[in-house]
Amino acid sequence: MCDISMDERKKARHRALYLLERMDRTEQELRRKLEQNYPPGIVEDAIEYVKSYHYIDDLRYAKNYIQYKGQTKSRRQMQQELLFKKGVSREILEQAFREIQENDEGPLIRRWMEKKKVDPKTASREELKRFYQFLIRRGFAPEDIRRALYLMPEDE
Repeated sequence: MCDISMDERKKARHRALYLLERMDRTEQELRRKLEQNYPPGIVEDAIEYVKSYHYIDDLRYAKNYIQYKGQTKSRRQMQQELLFKKGVSREILEQAFREIQENDEGPLIRRWMEKKKVDPKTASREELKRFYQFLIRRGFAPEDIRRALYLMPEDE
């Protein structure tokens, strides 16, 4: 009976390594994948095994995600995805944002302005309202939107 358990434990560890070879994952994502084929005790062993070699690190994952997706997604969108889809804890997420310090979303909002061809100087009130609502739905903070729309640098 011990051999079966050890054999299954070994298979779960290999499966975890295989899954991490294909793509970086959070602990929760790896756990969900392993739970499809293995019982909880075996899953925990496999998770601890890959953790001992630092093959999964939610902080590293969150920082990489923020750096990569920060060019196209708002802070709120990234928070939602990391918290609810990827399973990163709120504490780790806050630490990642602090370390990355991607707090100013002005450049991203200005990119959306270019893409949507919105110029605050020539746009009608209705166009600005529609664009503002679009950005709110994308997860941008109202104060960042107002700052980008109404406090545009003169030299741009």
